Amino acid sequence: MSRLLLPSPRPFSAAHELPPGAAPGAVARRVLVVDDNRDAADTLALLLELMGHEIRTAHDGPQALQAAEQFQPEIVLLDIGLPGMNGYEVCRKLRQQPWGRVATVVALTGWGQAEDQRQASEAGFDRHLIKPVEESVLLKLLSEPR
Repeated sequence: MSRLLLPSPRPFSAAHELPPGAAPGAVARRVLVVDDNRDAADTLALLLELMGHEIRTAHDGPQALQAAEQFQPEIVLLDIGLPGMNGYEVCRKLRQQPWGRVATVVALTGWGQAEDQRQASEAGFDRHLIKPVEESVLLKLLSEPR
């Protein structure tokens, strides 16, 4: 029987540098992943954690706001179609917080029509990505300066 071996977690340095093999100059980010599909959220969270980022997850709108208030993420990957409160409203409420004004909020959703993108922009999202998102797009997003 074979076992899947995962790298052991590495503590962040004071500068929050990523593990060897990460892009030069890349730093670890605090990322909140919000998706009502638990498998999708957990899979994305695991991928980002293995890349060296500090991750929290939430699965509905109110839970996302509570997690964001406690964690104060630098980046929020936010689904639009959430129970309790949709992603547009979550984004608007995040933007009302001082730390939320400077966070990068990304719609990561299956809703990709022009109207969806317009509503995302009006709600305060910085970017609008369609699921499934390519790993290279995530890497680029996470390496962009704040």
